[in-house]
Amino acid sequence: MRQHRTEGSAARAAASYTESVRLAVYADLLYWQDDDTVSTSTAFVSWLGGLSDHVDELIVFGRTHPVPGRGDHKLAGANIKFVPLPYYESLHRIAKVAAATMRSARLWHRALGRCNAVLLFGPHPYAVVFGLQARFAHVPVIVGVRQDFPRYLAHRATGWRRPAAVMAGRVLEFVHRRLARGGGVVAIGHEMAGRYTNGHTRVLMTGVSLVRPADLVPLEDVLSKPWPGQHELLVAGRLDPEKNPLFLVEVAKALKPTGPWRLVVAGTGSLAGELAAQVKSESLDDVIALLGRLDHGHLFELYRRSTLLLHISLTEGQPQVFYEAAAAGLPIVATAVGGVPAALAHGERGILVPPNDADAIVRAISKLSSDPEQRLARARAAWEWAASETLDAQVARVASFIQLIASVTGQLPNRQRARRRRGRSASRY
Repeated sequence: MRQHRTEGSAARAAASYTESVRLAVYADLLYWQDDDTVSTSTAFVSWLGGLSDHVDELIVFGRTHPVPGRGDHKLAGANIKFVPLPYYESLHRIAKVAAATMRSARLWHRALGRCNAVLLFGPHPYAVVFGLQARFAHVPVIVGVRQDFPRYLAHRATGWRRPAAVMAGRVLEFVHRRLARGGGVVAIGHEMAGRYTNGHTRVLMTGVSLVRPADLVPLEDVLSKPWPGQHELLVAGRLDPEKNPLFLVEVAKALKPTGPWRLVVAGTGSLAGELAAQVKSESLDDVIALLGRLDHGHLFELYRRSTLLLHISLTEGQPQVFYEAAAAGLPIVATAVGGVPAALAHGERGILVPPNDADAIVRAISKLSSDPEQRLARARAAWEWAASETLDAQVARVASFIQLIASVTGQLPNRQRARRRRGRSASRY
């Protein structure tokens, strides 16, 4: 109950506050620069860029690749200043990370004097250093948290490195949570909101939607969409260990006897090559189609064409693909991990299945086929949720929350206090 009271009060206060701020933002994204373009391979940057419509200035800090190039997603907005940080290849290269951190801390320090607040997504070593600098400079700190970081590291590390990685993740998470004390937390999904809720910190629960109003398929088209259409199960996202992509081979084997179903996989990642090799060795090319990375337009065409969205992650905050699928009217079948059950309203917006259970996925698809009334009810509920949680709506709410935090911590003066401050400054010179 405490989580919901905190969420609700933070959201109401944020919605009522209208002042603007100069905001510094850090998230662990790798950027490329080419001519006047700053871009990355991660769609989350589009959500971050949306904050620029609601602040006086958005100062984005990001690790920058030394070779010019372009990613799939451009950092765009009206009032954005980008500050490139030194490049390091991996956090495993400790010496290079340490050197890059020192240089990055100096760049961050220079910007703090012009900021009313900072938003730090993590946990991450840079977020810790930047947050401590901001606290020392008395600049309000809002931390962002997108997923269970120790659990994420547990799926990424192997052998003896796993317990060490999990322990490091817990330490970073502890410091990340402490940095928010007296400030605020932007939590992606209900699970993360619950983990960061305490008596000392305001918490705003949100999602990460890239859906614009123009992306919404008309509701009448959603409710009249033929079933099962082309028998395509869409899997969209990174092909990395925590996303469990190799399990798709087992899903394909379970589906093959049930009809002409195909798994259409959009995305790439560290396990893309291994997945392709297993598909070939198991002679499943007719059941699994690997499309690689798709741009926004082609991906949304795929959403509109597919039969349903299948999501099989082992750990998750609140997947942005749920909003995209819901906006296209796709039924959703997803593993009940992390923030997924809450995102799907515990079954009202989609069917929840246990992790690594191919038979449960087959049963879920059969249920959607045999009960059209419930299928349409879930599709409607998910569509209405996506329509209320567009990118524009979310970033406006987050920006208002940040403005509130800056105000209540005394860093965002009203006009009268601003005039007094200017008068004192003038009298000194």
